Amino acid sequence: MAIKMTNLSEKVIGVGEATVLPGETKEVPRAFETSPILEVYKNMGLVSLSGKPTAATKAVAEKKAEEDKAKAEAEAKAAAEKKAKLDSLKDASDEDVAALAQELGINPAECKDLADVRKKVKAALSK
Repeated sequence: MAIKMTNLSEKVIGVGEATVLPGETKEVPRAFETSPILEVYKNMGLVSLSGKPTAATKAVAEKKAEEDKAKAEAEAKAAAEKKAKLDSLKDASDEDVAALAQELGINPAECKDLADVRKKVKAALSK
């Protein structure tokens, strides 16, 4: 069973390709069945909802939520690693700085001196 929405407001509400006039009831497009905006409209008293999301739609929404969570965790981990490298740069030896520069795609031979290498490594890690 799909979700049906009744427009309780005095305004036209659009959900995806569907346009719901005041007082009208329409089926919510499958792609929008799990949209959080429907709950916002419901909580504001603008619409009433009936039915449940189709199993396929619910599974897709859960999978997307898991992917988003994994992506956020990976980004947080990468940011933490960059910060750790940036913090370690202060006490790093010349060889460590050169190795880090190579890892970041910076050619130490193209830099004026060690201070320039450190500056470019720091700039790359700060992005």
